[in-house]
Amino acid sequence: MITRRSLLGAAGATGVALVGGCAREPEIDRSLEPPASPGDSGAITFQIWDKAQEPAMQQIIDAFHEQYPDIDVTMSSAAFASYFERLRIQATGDDLPDVFWINGPNFELYASYGMLQDLSGLEGFDPANYPENLTELYTYQGSPYAIPKDFDTIALWYNRDLLHRAGVDEPTGSWSWEEYRDASETVTRALGGEQIWGNPGGVANQAYIYPLIMQAGGFVLDEGKEGKAVSGYDSPGAIEAFSFLDGMIRDGIAPDVRYTAENVPSDLFNSGRAALLQSGNWEAAQLQDSPVREHLGVAPLIHGSEEANVIHGIGYAMSARSRNKPAASAFLAFLGSEEAHRIQAEAGAANPAFVGTNDAYIEAIPEFSLDVFVEAAETARPYPASQNTSAWLQLEELLFPKILSGDGELEKNAADLAMRMNGVLADES
Repeated sequence: MITRRSLLGAAGATGVALVGGCAREPEIDRSLEPPASPGDSGAITFQIWDKAQEPAMQQIIDAFHEQYPDIDVTMSSAAFASYFERLRIQATGDDLPDVFWINGPNFELYASYGMLQDLSGLEGFDPANYPENLTELYTYQGSPYAIPKDFDTIALWYNRDLLHRAGVDEPTGSWSWEEYRDASETVTRALGGEQIWGNPGGVANQAYIYPLIMQAGGFVLDEGKEGKAVSGYDSPGAIEAFSFLDGMIRDGIAPDVRYTAENVPSDLFNSGRAALLQSGNWEAAQLQDSPVREHLGVAPLIHGSEEANVIHGIGYAMSARSRNKPAASAFLAFLGSEEAHRIQAEAGAANPAFVGTNDAYIEAIPEFSLDVFVEAAETARPYPASQNTSAWLQLEELLFPKILSGDGELEKNAADLAMRMNGVLADES
């Protein structure tokens, strides 16, 4: 039997098997109750992890109160670094918030352990209002268990001043891998004496490595024989992507992994020490305060033999054990509404997931061409995730630097990552 206590252990050390406990769980009604009416009363809790978004979330709560004046919503936030540890403890103690943020890497774990409310039939929620590849991310065994809040995709940020100083034209469309490498090399050779890089390298998975693997025809996670998930880190496409990145490091075009462990790539770009940065729309908030802000622009993501991007975003979930499901259902439906998405868009808090509300977000930060991120969502692929994603993310963190260390054993190290990841995936099944 799967219990709340076994959930806490499942998301712990890398490779831990999902072993169910033996304690008897109290019977609960997991059915979705009709949402509260505007005249009903109630009290619910709402948990998020980004203090910078608290003002926008409070605006949404205030707008909800205008329709449901007698339903109290208490919001709390935690730092992202500790958020999911806190959530696991709450789940183990049968004290999950009524409504809370969830992300792709942790979603399936909570859905598969019966902690999330099945939202099929939630009044006011229509999955067609959000990008299909994003609703797919928050679907488990054919049912939706979270409502998309926002989304991020990947593009190419650039510093036009550094490019022009090195004699490189700024990108007007999607560069090929070769064009990206050539531009990076030209900048590094021309401005390296000033400790300026063409691109800042790094091992960021969603922003840097995942898209390149997909662009080379490879995969990170896929269904193998008998529907069992398998790692693609030893696939030809993955090896090609790793080799491309390793080649730039070996040739001195991009910094090595020891350097980027101390010098965060986004910080290098933000401070004017890198001309190019492959990253997401989440950078926009930070770059508004950059000392080189006036020189910054953004272009579509580079492409390999295929065009590929990765989409991810926060989801709103409800505890399956909520003590006030009518009030929670009403609030959750409002969070997923066009009105709520426009509020967060106009506040510049996040790129809204509700189709047709992105213009407000783009106009909130007009100095950057954020429409490239919206356009990328049409063909982007869902963030790779499984039941215990956090376990193999730890393996990535450990082994990506080794793969790109330049020790001449790239393929061996990639195969080691694939083997260890397959061990984690086998434990899931």
